[in-house]
Amino acid sequence: MTGPHGSRRRRLRRAVLVTCVVLAVLLAVLPHPAITRPWVMPALQSLVPVLCAVAGVIALLVLVFRQWWAAGVLAAGAVLGLLPTLVPLGALGVGFGAGVERGAEAGVEAGELTVLSLNAEYGGVDPAALAAALGDGGIDVLVLVEADEDLVTALQEQGALDGLPYRTETIPDEPQGGTAGGAVILSAHPLRSEGVLPRFATHRHFEQPVAVVEHPELGAVRVVGIHPVPPIGDDFVPSWDATLRGLDGWQAAHADPPLILAGDFNASHAHPQFRALADGFTPAAAAAGPFPGPTWPVGSWLPPFTAIDHVLLKGLVPLDYERLDFPGTDHRGILTTVVGERVTGGG
Repeated sequence: MTGPHGSRRRRLRRAVLVTCVVLAVLLAVLPHPAITRPWVMPALQSLVPVLCAVAGVIALLVLVFRQWWAAGVLAAGAVLGLLPTLVPLGALGVGFGAGVERGAEAGVEAGELTVLSLNAEYGGVDPAALAAALGDGGIDVLVLVEADEDLVTALQEQGALDGLPYRTETIPDEPQGGTAGGAVILSAHPLRSEGVLPRFATHRHFEQPVAVVEHPELGAVRVVGIHPVPPIGDDFVPSWDATLRGLDGWQAAHADPPLILAGDFNASHAHPQFRALADGFTPAAAAAGPFPGPTWPVGSWLPPFTAIDHVLLKGLVPLDYERLDFPGTDHRGILTTVVGERVTGGG
């Protein structure tokens, strides 16, 4: 009497196990292929933390029904998929100030620099809120992407840029890539503009300014405002991929530290192209540990689920890391204070 019922149960258990194995393999593999065909691949990779969280919930439900192997396999796949999306473990010791302590023990004096990086969402960020943050933060360098001259003028009128008198070139009325393509770097210290990064992509691209800031303690610090196009659609994804790969080659050819890459990368650690670029840098997010939190989207029905806004450091160490919310933009700003070796004769 129990034969057919037991047979159906065994088939169901096998089906659940096979399904969990397939899902686990897909999750474990998803963060690794650096491919852009189909174009939805980067979008799926950005969802890896969400997919892994959902898989964890499913594993718990499977566990309730005592399917130990299925639950274990799915949980393992979720963990393997999530690991690449975290701030690299090798950066954590530096991020918590260990590098500063080692420098102090060796008798090396440190200089500090504070950076605020923000995607202003078509220049729509509330200038009063941004001005308040600039007034409170003692900012040395401000990197704004998706900015325009109207925003800069509004900040000037509020006196928010009195402490940031140096800047890169005027943002064009029609920047490369449309209204999202404008970007500017502002500094409290003398700044030498180096123009914009080369056009790595054959399709649409945004302007990415480069400047050398003459810091009184650190000496020359090169700062780049990063903003690849978002990886959505057949045209944008190849440009996004080409820009991240081009950035990797560019930074390797400009390896003299210190170097700061700051902005909206439209990519997270779940994307292998970003991990390749970030290799050799210390993320400012390391100061917040392996789970620094998402930066996008903010202020919509969809809760923030991915960290695509970054400050990457070479020759510098992050002391702290803070995500700031501003009305009028769907990105969180990144505020970080970094330290480096004080140059001989620095102030």
